[in-house]
Amino acid sequence: MTADHNARQWPAGISGPVKKEGGVAAFRLLEHTADMGIEAQAASCEELFVQAAKGLLAVLAGSAESIGPVRDIRLQVSAGDVEELLVVWLNELLYLIQAKGLWLQNIELVGMQSDHLEAKLLVVPLTGQPQREVKAATYHHLMVSCRQGLWRARVYLDL
Repeated sequence: MTADHNARQWPAGISGPVKKEGGVAAFRLLEHTADMGIEAQAASCEELFVQAAKGLLAVLAGSAESIGPVRDIRLQVSAGDVEELLVVWLNELLYLIQAKGLWLQNIELVGMQSDHLEAKLLVVPLTGQPQREVKAATYHHLMVSCRQGLWRARVYLDL
């Protein structure tokens, strides 16, 4: 079975799909030689970006939890188009986690256009180290599309 064939399947229950606006939001992880891929789907572009972020968290620490005082922070990112925006978004989240030592408890996109987004994040101090080190989200096989009202994305992380 090829990687492309596997990428088209959306097994139920792996990511805990959430029904929203008549669609199913989900993410799943894709194996690659030295990288890990995230494939996400959702009924809206905003929810797609949230699902991709949840996939990033799953790559970093699976279901690990962090404890401590919860903080509310705002994050704004801009890019040339929606695909680049996804990469910039995930890399900013990586920076918060790996450089600032903050773990995301909740993600809410409060404004989004094809080249800009603003998010409200609930974060707590990260205890310990993530399970995996992720260097960056990459442009390798990057894809964001919308067909028949379903948004899909694929992005690979350099491990």
